[in-house]
Amino acid sequence: MVAEGQFGGEVAPQNFIIDTGTSPSILNIGAARQLGLPLSQAKLSAIGRESETFAATVSEIRLGPLQAMSVDVLVTDLSSVERDLSLPIAGILGMDVLGKSSFRLDYGNQLIEFGEVAPAGIPVNLSTRADLPIAEIKVGGRLLHLLVDTGSDRLVFFGARSAAELSPNTVNSLLQGKSVASAVPVRAASSIEFELSGQHYRQNAYFVPDSEEPLFDGLLSVRSMGFRVLSLDASRRVVYLSK
Repeated sequence: MVAEGQFGGEVAPQNFIIDTGTSPSILNIGAARQLGLPLSQAKLSAIGRESETFAATVSEIRLGPLQAMSVDVLVTDLSSVERDLSLPIAGILGMDVLGKSSFRLDYGNQLIEFGEVAPAGIPVNLSTRADLPIAEIKVGGRLLHLLVDTGSDRLVFFGARSAAELSPNTVNSLLQGKSVASAVPVRAASSIEFELSGQHYRQNAYFVPDSEEPLFDGLLSVRSMGFRVLSLDASRRVVYLSK
């Protein structure tokens, strides 16, 4: 989802991608230069891979009633994202900013609302270490932890063992997939069966064989799962997913 907000006290509205799978938030390098921000060397991790990038501090970020001050962000070139969306993108707002207030993302109506939310849908707790929504799923008897990601279009598993263990007979040849960080080698598979909160699902998946993450085993795609609403109760630190 793309929403309008402001970086650094700019009056003109700018486009932000809303991404629950991102933290810290990311600023497009063009917007950083426009703001005249000093940059320092940093590393960006996306889909289990790291790339060299920059870091900066934005004096202010506004999105509707949500306001965050002195926000530390990563800075990278989002021109490929702009081409894919055919929109100018100032940055990607992650849970480090979004998690400061309760909100409701309505994908059916392309709307974000701030304020109290009803505890309706599948609950996913925010992790204590990274303030990210990480869901527990069961695949073939294994308990896995997946980051709830509004930016992914398919279920994603990390690690070389995943493809062989979870889908030994349906994995296709090596493909090139995209991430904010860079192009990454992935393998595609179909018909992965898993259980989430007592409900059974079947999904196509990507496997990223050369990647590992310390906090989660892959990504749970909000879009491919067909969830129409994602809500965050900031006080209870719970995300709710509903159709």
